[in-house]
Amino acid sequence: MKKSIYFDVLIVYNEKFSKSASDHSINNKTPFTKKLGNESYNVVYGCFLEVCKKFELKAALTSSADISGPGTCRSFWSFENKKWIKNNLECSSNLIFDKFAPTNLGIKLRRKLLFSSRKVKPFNDPFLFELFFDKQKTYEKLSSYSIPTVSLEENTLTSINEVCQELAILSKKHPGANDFSTDIVMKDQFGAGGENVYKFPINNSKNILATVLKNTGISFIIQPFVKFDQGFSYQNAPATTDIRFVYLGGKIVQSYIRIAKTGDFRCNEHLGGSLTYLPLTEIPKKIITKANLIAKVLKQKSSLYALDFVISNNGNVYLLEGNTMPGLDWNMALKDNEIKAKKLIELVVKEMVLRTKAKVAQHLSKSLSSSYSVL
Repeated sequence: MKKSIYFDVLIVYNEKFSKSASDHSINNKTPFTKKLGNESYNVVYGCFLEVCKKFELKAALTSSADISGPGTCRSFWSFENKKWIKNNLECSSNLIFDKFAPTNLGIKLRRKLLFSSRKVKPFNDPFLFELFFDKQKTYEKLSSYSIPTVSLEENTLTSINEVCQELAILSKKHPGANDFSTDIVMKDQFGAGGENVYKFPINNSKNILATVLKNTGISFIIQPFVKFDQGFSYQNAPATTDIRFVYLGGKIVQSYIRIAKTGDFRCNEHLGGSLTYLPLTEIPKKIITKANLIAKVLKQKSSLYALDFVISNNGNVYLLEGNTMPGLDWNMALKDNEIKAKKLIELVVKEMVLRTKAKVAQHLSKSLSSSYSVL
């Protein structure tokens, strides 16, 4: 019987973007590879594990493909002396830093198995995770702050025409109706990172259907396209920009902007956008006010999450989406971004330390209570 190693925390990463330590391929020497397009994450999560060690937190990284039971995985990666090491040993923890979403049936079932014990807790709040994972749910909960959103239910021309008509009615009734162009944005309902995001003229149902049929297995939502290329200015130059606030402990701990590359409306870094950290003093107060109003509605004071916003050309603020898994990576060429990203990693690890200490204290309290009852 193999020895099982217990950790204070396990980082469980999406198997689509990370390799299992139990994979004995000769080229599989690190959890993240150039082939998967995220080789730089080896530096990021190596740093994460080093910070854990600094705060005396025993931690390891594993893949969602390795999940084998409640809080348990069949292998893990450790990081020692600046090198990744494969450990083909069972590992477990009652605290999971969950960096994966149930994007297919296999991962969904493994996620359910991982958290099938009440003792095993995700770092990300389950309520927020469910809310932000589904963009339609996000809209329904936070509709007064968000862009009108409708789900595509059936992959037929008739259904798409009906849904587009429903969206047109919602958009026309919206207080910010003048902020919307005649284009429609179609997004993966459960996606992230700007992937599977398309823009169409409102009357182009045939092309919408063709795109849906090319992406079988993906559920889509549609929204009116907000004109936002003049709404925010950085260094006195208006640009297509989104603004992100990262919350932890009930307050904003980081803020930054992402500017889309010329000719694109998607602001994600890996799609050519540029990321710049800004202090709150350089961000319009009306965005901060709206973000804090949403945070108040969510009532999640100990959770890590991000809220993304745009400002329309008319000056109105809209929530784009929420995210319980904001990236901890950075542009390796920008020193300031590295410093800020490492600061966030440290804040996350400190929160983990607090949670593990709280569990130990709770266990001791129960043990003492049992002892006194016996006496």
